[in-house]
This record gives sequence, C-alpha cells and structure tokens, in this order.
Amino acid sequence: MSIMGFGGQMYSEITGDWFSTFVILTSGYPKINWGILVTLFSVIGAVFFLIFGAISDNMRTRFGRRVPMLVIGTVATVILTALFVFSTNYLLMVVNYGILTAIMYNMVRGSTSPLVPDLIPIGLRGRVNMLTSVMGNLASAVAWIPALILLPGNGTSYPPNIVRTFVFAGAAIFGISFLISAPLIKEPQPPEAPRSWVKDLKSTLDWREMAKQKSFLILFVANFFVQAASSAIFNYLFVFVQSIKFTFDVGVIVAVVIVGASLALGIYFLSKAIDRIGRKFVTILGFSLAPIGSWFVAESNGNLVLLLIGFGVFLPFFLSGSAAINAWTQDIMPKESRGRFMGLLNISSAVGGGLGTIFAGFLADKFNIFFIFVAAAIILWVSIPIYLRVPETLMKKKNALEGGKIAE
Repeated sequence: MSIMGFGGQMYSEITGDWFSTFVILTSGYPKINWGILVTLFSVIGAVFFLIFGAISDNMRTRFGRRVPMLVIGTVATVILTALFVFSTNYLLMVVNYGILTAIMYNMVRGSTSPLVPDLIPIGLRGRVNMLTSVMGNLASAVAWIPALILLPGNGTSYPPNIVRTFVFAGAAIFGISFLISAPLIKEPQPPEAPRSWVKDLKSTLDWREMAKQKSFLILFVANFFVQAASSAIFNYLFVFVQSIKFTFDVGVIVAVVIVGASLALGIYFLSKAIDRIGRKFVTILGFSLAPIGSWFVAESNGNLVLLLIGFGVFLPFFLSGSAAINAWTQDIMPKESRGRFMGLLNISSAVGGGLGTIFAGFLADKFNIFFIFVAAAIILWVSIPIYLRVPETLMKKKNALEGGKIAE
C-alpha cells in the first residue's frame, strides 16, 4: 500500500505540477482553462470511479477482485500521461486528460481505494493511512527537489523539454510502483457471493437505502469542502513556486531545518493520535490549525522564511486531518460494498475539487496567486461544523493495535 501511495502521489505531482505548468506557462492558456480541464477530469472520473468500484466489489478471479483492473488501468494511464505533453492544442488536452485519462486512471483508483479497509484492521488504519501519506510526501520530495534545482528563477518558467522530461519520468515511476505492487497484494476471498454491479449502482441511487448510512452521507458533504480546499492549493502550487522570486541564505537554511523537524514530529504524533485518541479529534484539530499556516503563506508576499513557516504549520495538520478522515470513512463503509461507496464519495471529491480549482484560478487571475491560500483556509474552516456531527468510530481501548472496534 505504501509503494502505491508513493506512485499515486507521483501521479498527482505530474498532473498537479507539470500538467498545470504545461497548460498555463508552456501553452499560454489562462489559469481558468486549467481549472475547467481539472473539473472535466473530476466529473467524468467520478462517474467511472463509481462504476469501476462497483465492478471490483463483485469481481472474482484467481488474481483477486481488485488487482486485474489495477493493472489494466495503470498501463493505459501511463501511455495517456506521456502523450499529453506532445501537443499544445487545447482540444487534444481535453480529449486526453479530460476524458480518456479520467476514465482509465479511475479504473486504478476505483480498484485500489477499497484495499486499505479490505486488508487492514480498524486499529491500524490510521497509521497505515498516515504511512501512505508519508510515502506520498517522499514522492513529492523526489519530484520537487530536482525541479527546484532546475528552476530557472526570477519568476520564469521551465522550457518545454524539461517539462516533458519530468512528465515522462513521473509516468514511468507511477507505472513501475503500481505494477510491482500488484503481485504482492494478497486479497482474501470475499465470503459473500458476487452480485450484479448494475443492481449495486441502482441501490446507490435509492434514497431510502442510502438514508440508512447517515454518518457516511455527512462525511460525503464534508468531503466536498476538504477536496475544494486541497485542490485550491495543490493544483496551482507548482505554478505558484515558479511565480515567486527568492534567494537562499543562512536564515532560510535554519528555517528549512526547523520546518522539517516540526513536520516530522507533527506527522509522527498525530498519526498515533488517529488510532489512540480518535478520528474526530485529529480531524477537528488538523482543520482548525492548518488554515493558520495557509494564512502565513498568503501573507508572506514571497518571503521564503514565512513561506516555510506557513507550510511547516499547514502540512502536518492538513495531512493528519486528511489521514484521519480516510480512516473514519473506511470504518463507516459497509464491507461488502466498499468499492461502490468509495466511488460515491469520489463524486463529492470531484465536484469539490473541480469547483475549488476553478474558484482559486479565478481569484489568482483576478488578484494574484497568493489568493489560492486564502480560499483554502476559509473552505477548511467551513467544513469543521459538519465533521462535528459525525460519531467517532474508534473505541478508546488499550488493544487498538490489535484491531480495535467500531462504535455501534
């Protein structure tokens, strides 16, 4: 799971960093055009995530129910990703990323997202989700460090050949990490008989059936805001970095050390808190404090020390809150239909992520790039009252490491 977390984040870096750079800076389109492309990808992807999740719930093969779709989707996604940077024609970008990649990448997501609740006991899910997040941060470092070394500086962007090189390398890393993980996944044979995935999808549209899942529906609504906040920042973060001017000095080096230490300590203690104190506590704490770091970045005006302090506050609290939500949602989902419910949850992610990207792009075009952090802070704070309505799922037991229990 951690290896796939690394590869999944590498793909996010490709699309969020290098695709946005290719569309906005290399091809010269307005930022809102990237927002429209992301929204199309999200909406079409949400539909197929739900379909592929339902199919994988009911698939029975000697390789498992999730692995076959994982492999097919990975190979297709790698090919489409590499092809994206061959043309600056916006229509081709729409067809490639907005439609075809949206379908094939969500075949991967629809089959892999249910794996943690399928394979990991409840008392370990918080730490597994956080470990996956840490591996994702490692992937971000692998993508960002060489990119920062090669950054032209003085507010200028990368030449097209550098953009394409990073996209090709990232696509290869994504493909390798998923394809070497696939044979290592040992799925238990589901005890329940397979059902018609079409009937499963129809039951998703049955309001009387879904009304029984009250806690899930609340998380469904709250997830909209979190994904909007996340997309507002991360879908423009690399463009943001290329837009500011900074120089390294002794003060910056000291700030990097302090921020790195706080990030590591924050992630360590908060990941333990998810499985020991509870999902709700870490979520509320994380989304209360992460926006403070976001405001630091927004008010930094490009000052690198303030930027590092802001990210040092934002990242550990945002990542821990997100990991807690993942564990919380996995606890609540019916075990026989996790793929379908992951797909349903992805609808709110798609809508929230798309609207968050468009909103942030509009503010960045209207005012300046720093406004993406203002938007994210406000959106995160708005989500907190919704999470307060969801019951805790982790019983505070000393044997949480051995499996824990779901609160009835």
